[in-house]
Amino acid sequence: MPVLVAILILSTTGLASQAFAATTITINTDKDVYDHTDIVTITGTVDPVDENEIPISILFVNQYDSIVSIDQLFVNSDGSWSGQIVLNPKNNLQSEDGVYEIRASYGNFASIALSIELTNAVETSEAEGTEVGTAVTGTAVIGTDVTGPSGESFYKLAGGQVDYDETCNSNPAFFANADDDSIVIYLDPVNDGILTVTLHEDLIKPFEDGTFAVIVNNQEMQDFTQVGNTLTIPCVVGTEKIEIHGSWAIPEFGVIAAMILAVAIVSIIVVTAKTKLSLVPRY
Repeated sequence: MPVLVAILILSTTGLASQAFAATTITINTDKDVYDHTDIVTITGTVDPVDENEIPISILFVNQYDSIVSIDQLFVNSDGSWSGQIVLNPKNNLQSEDGVYEIRASYGNFASIALSIELTNAVETSEAEGTEVGTAVTGTAVIGTDVTGPSGESFYKLAGGQVDYDETCNSNPAFFANADDDSIVIYLDPVNDGILTVTLHEDLIKPFEDGTFAVIVNNQEMQDFTQVGNTLTIPCVVGTEKIEIHGSWAIPEFGVIAAMILAVAIVSIIVVTAKTKLSLVPRY
């Protein structure tokens, strides 16, 4: 028994040291002043690097504290990280000259902010354009926990997981929310149009009748069309959030965590029972 107590004390001390280890984060940009059509290159470091491979969460915020874009960046084994913010003069959230802020956070360990200036604003026409592509390309991380603009917890999807076609210049960002079996799309349409999304069944499955439910700005929408797993959804100026609900969405980390917890509890019960039996005096 004295040996067991000593081991527990040492283990507790190790955990305490790790929990209170200070984490530092740095951020830099290639310039201080940009045009509205430039690409902002950001670099930085974190120390120490978390063993759980936590990514850097990036918020690009305008002078009115509105979120222009969000992203996640991998952290290298040496603690370095880098990424880009592609400025878009058609995005009305970054169409004005002024001081903008790049906010970087490393989980709950550390955060930092850096200001840049945008100049030479250009007048944009109201003509509609068409953009075809795949969601969230580049350095996005699959299956990592992120806190969204509205405080939700969800998982950012990487390029190729969602195919889309849009005519509203909305620059959509796609996330999975396993808690309510939905795909969440954050966007900021410059003009009215449509958003066509094709959902793969390894990402989200429809309800038993083969349909999905669509919620726009927290209001259920009926004015959309569905052909198989392809949805065509009206996308108008003022739309900030689209949710597509089905019967199952990845990643199911919540279920896995519950199973692990259940197994751990059962193991503790079994060990406790065996310990009690070994303490019963034998005659």
